[in-house]
Amino acid sequence: MEPSRGVVVIREGRIEKVMRGFPPKKGSCLELKGAVLLPPFVNSHTHVGDSALAEGYLGKTQEEAVGPGGVKFEVERLPPSRVAGAVRETLERMLTTGTLAHCDFREGGPAGVRLLRRLSPQPLRSIVLGRPNGRLQEVLRCSDGLGFPSVEAAESFKDSLPPSGKLLSMHVAETKEAQENSLRLFGKGEIRRALDLNPSFLVHGTWGGEEYELLRKKGVPLVFCPRANHLLGCGSPPISHALELDLKFFLGTDNTMVAEPDMFSELSFAWALVRKENARAGEEETRKLLMAATVDPAAFFGLPWRGLEEGAPATFMVLSGSNLLAQNPLAAVVNRAGARNLRCLYIEGKIYKPPRQLTRLPAA
Repeated sequence: MEPSRGVVVIREGRIEKVMRGFPPKKGSCLELKGAVLLPPFVNSHTHVGDSALAEGYLGKTQEEAVGPGGVKFEVERLPPSRVAGAVRETLERMLTTGTLAHCDFREGGPAGVRLLRRLSPQPLRSIVLGRPNGRLQEVLRCSDGLGFPSVEAAESFKDSLPPSGKLLSMHVAETKEAQENSLRLFGKGEIRRALDLNPSFLVHGTWGGEEYELLRKKGVPLVFCPRANHLLGCGSPPISHALELDLKFFLGTDNTMVAEPDMFSELSFAWALVRKENARAGEEETRKLLMAATVDPAAFFGLPWRGLEEGAPATFMVLSGSNLLAQNPLAAVVNRAGARNLRCLYIEGKIYKPPRQLTRLPAA
């Protein structure tokens, strides 16, 4: 993720060469003057199943909106066609904002997992973590692993965890009340309890900052969802503290009932929080935030692309706009870029234009 001005040579779907300077001769290549090329986004935590309930959280606390028996479960009473249509549109909107992969916590047991698999449009990659619903082995067979709503829910399956060859994750310390209750009842916070179950990664950690050092030592990544935390009244994740500790973290947009799955918006909001916590945050912090939304989760989830380096698949997004013509392009992307800047995606060397919104943007 080091900025470089120059030429990218693509051959047979891979990046053959990255050269500084100008093309060998005028007209020999596609001119992208002023454009920024960077790896596609990976949205590391979503709940797309609630897409049909957009803004259903209004007037509700976090517990009332997404807790047990909360508004989110009203989706089970909606017509299946309406739910499927809303989920499909959400997944398509991810593509229009440069997201090529997401990791979803999927309710509904095996049927819920299979529905998301069926609705995911190409070329979006859906990493699906299911909930057992009493059918643990069947969920494991059709999913990429297990995603639990709480530490308590995961602990009830502790004799079967971690699942062999599968991912394991859970929500931790999302609310101040959850963290305080854990400390009072168990003498340790939710992150420490979750680590006893050997998770692949954890989600939220909004109130678990004092346990981040444990995560760092264990090498377990944490997924921050700052916009959803704010909109649900949960508080602000201490991202600046995570940066200071060099904790590995990713970014996710969380529940689509609450926040649009737009990683541009997530990045700019996360950057605003970092600057609020640390007025000296600068270029290095923006670089790490961008890595947390692109190459770091791509490597963790084993996705078939890397950074823009020689020998890597030619998979990247092309952004342009006067708002990106800044002294530091990475900071400009983090602070200013949006879907309006996305000209196209390259996937293994071929230009891809997502459906609907993107097709109405100016051509590359």
